Amino acid sequence: MSIFTYWLLLPEVWVILGILLIAADFTIGADLFLLPIGISAFVIAALIYAQGNLWFGDVILLGTWRQVIIWFSMLSVASIALIKFAFQRQRKDEPDINEYE
Repeated sequence: MSIFTYWLLLPEVWVILGILLIAADFTIGADLFLLPIGISAFVIAALIYAQGNLWFGDVILLGTWRQVIIWFSMLSVASIALIKFAFQRQRKDEPDINEYE
């Protein structure tokens, strides 16, 4: 196993990455773009932890670094879309301050 794969399969690395991404989102004010990616990092950490403790039995979801990156990217895109959809739907109910009568 390469050192790159070793680090990607540690849940602690993903927790640290999630904390950094969420802190960066709140610090920079990136309009909730880094927040869902940080949440996805926490989900990946939970999946790796659960897989290491055999919660899924003999099923291996994240065996290689490629699978980890693919799962992380899919979860990131899905969570970005979900959060954007939720907040856009909420904003439609509020009047736009740029519309003048």
